Amino acid sequence: MKTAKITFSSIVSQARAFGVIDIENLAKGSSQIEPRICKSLANYLEQNFGHQPVMWVGATGSSAHRRHPYLNFDFPKARLLCRSGIDGADKCLAEVLMLEPASRRSSKVIIASGDGLLAPCAAQMKAEGCRIVVVGREGCIARSLSNIADEIF
Repeated sequence: MKTAKITFSSIVSQARAFGVIDIENLAKGSSQIEPRICKSLANYLEQNFGHQPVMWVGATGSSAHRRHPYLNFDFPKARLLCRSGIDGADKCLAEVLMLEPASRRSSKVIIASGDGLLAPCAAQMKAEGCRIVVVGREGCIARSLSNIADEIF
């Protein structure tokens, strides 16, 4: 009987997932950032991905933090970042995907956003062997991102 060789690194790479959350995109804009909406988003992600280890990073613009100063408590498993300016959160998440070592070592990347600005990052990571999962509102996922996705929620 032939058995497959299992190493610690093969187990770790199979289980490693990295996720980014564009909170404003999922909430339909910074003006919609409020505790009820954010808790619903966090619960949705927990229900669908809570059974697996995911390192989450979320981002918003500065206006979302002013509207909901306790945003971090709604996403307790995520490291939240803030960047102001046009597409500030999107650019921040793109940098995280391309530059953070944890994202580059993951076998699955979850992009909780429908923003097409993240499509080039997703395409590069897919080319490197990552499975790409996109979470977005129905009808609000950029075609460039949905074409790259292995799975869409």
